[in-house]
Amino acid sequence: MNWPKRSPWVSIMIALCFTAALPARANLPDSLTEIGSARLKVFFWTIYDCYLYSKDGIYRGLEPNLTLRIDYRRRIGREDLVDRTRSEWQKQGLYSEATEFWLDELTDMWPDVEKGDQLLMQVTEQLASQFVFNGQVVGSISDPAFTERFLAIWLSEKSSYPEQRKQLLGIEKFGS
Repeated sequence: MNWPKRSPWVSIMIALCFTAALPARANLPDSLTEIGSARLKVFFWTIYDCYLYSKDGIYRGLEPNLTLRIDYRRRIGREDLVDRTRSEWQKQGLYSEATEFWLDELTDMWPDVEKGDQLLMQVTEQLASQFVFNGQVVGSISDPAFTERFLAIWLSEKSSYPEQRKQLLGIEKFGS
């Protein structure tokens, strides 16, 4: 069968369309290994997929290079993200008036997210939190207490989503 010849530009455009649909590993060092992954669904809506990484794929608590990756599957406004952070801290008994300072920083730092956006929270050598949005560093919070509380939303035994917690920690596999 003789297929019509197409311009090299068509091939490039097709390749770009396929790669744009793939989630990027934005600023995720190749030296990191996945500990676990989970999907958050509320009723029939998929909110996001999340992944937890460390140097060797083992979770030992708060340590440098621990990275939480969130691939968003729907639009969420920054105020909603910050409000959800506040409510999760309240549920876990981690909220105080002092945490409002951090929440204000997050409001200034985080953008609204769209389907396909990716947010990374990387733990630095000083146990600070560095946030990377779609491959661009958008800010950091230097207090290790923030880092611990932020990760507690997903990793604490008091997490609102215990099944996703187990999957992230590699206790259960996603989809099992």
